[in-house]
Amino acid sequence: LTFAIITPALIVGAIAERMKYSAVLLFVALRMFVVYFPLAHMVWGADGFMAGPLNPDAGIKALDFAGGTVVHMSSGWTALVLCLILGKRMGHGKEAMPPHSMVLVMVGTGMLWVGWYGFNAGSALAADGLAANAFTTTTLAAATAGFVWGMAEYVVKGKPSILGYCSGIVAGLVVVTPAAGFVDTGGAVIIGIVAGLVPFLACWKLKAWLGYDDALDTFGVHGVGGTLGALMTGFLATPDVNSAVADLADGLVMAQISAILVTIALSVIATVILAYIV
Repeated sequence: LTFAIITPALIVGAIAERMKYSAVLLFVALRMFVVYFPLAHMVWGADGFMAGPLNPDAGIKALDFAGGTVVHMSSGWTALVLCLILGKRMGHGKEAMPPHSMVLVMVGTGMLWVGWYGFNAGSALAADGLAANAFTTTTLAAATAGFVWGMAEYVVKGKPSILGYCSGIVAGLVVVTPAAGFVDTGGAVIIGIVAGLVPFLACWKLKAWLGYDDALDTFGVHGVGGTLGALMTGFLATPDVNSAVADLADGLVMAQISAILVTIALSVIATVILAYIV
């Protein structure tokens, strides 16, 4: 239920200032039943279709420790479709639309980072070595990605920004979410480097190329980052951290790709249908 609260909070970032309050409430309620609950059950249900470590008979034996597909991918792809359907904000592209308060951006990022330990480390469901590993990998990925994003801005724009550091931190948190309980510290740093570069490019270039108005870069950070995290989990997961990986090592990358495709298909198709209904 906590994740169910977080997911629409990400979605509305992309469509800020363009959707009626009543429409947001109705869309979020319907989407929870059509997209979120089925995905949550698929990934974390004892008989879930994509619950690799939990269900020996899973159709897709994928790994997702704390919701890379369920929360970040699903919200990111939903956000992209919604902002394409709704169109751009008035004045978008003609006037600057920076965050009105960098202080609040910093405060929010700090709250997110602290809260993220709750669901990454907390997804171990115990105060044990696995939770400690998830806590550590989460810290390393976020710190590394924040630094890399800032340095990427320094290279291409001449100076880093507080908004860039904050975006990088969140991107690192997003990308490490499905991997936190399956990768070691080296894997977490690799994730942080990639998380600081790929979502940065998505927010800097992809958004301009495709011309969509994603107010808070929900797709660039959560959609692209969540998809990237699910894929990198397949390459970097190690049984030295989590014994569940040993049983799933064969074909893990293909399983992760399959889980990505299922998540994108469900999120995009459901969003199109629900958005036009609402």
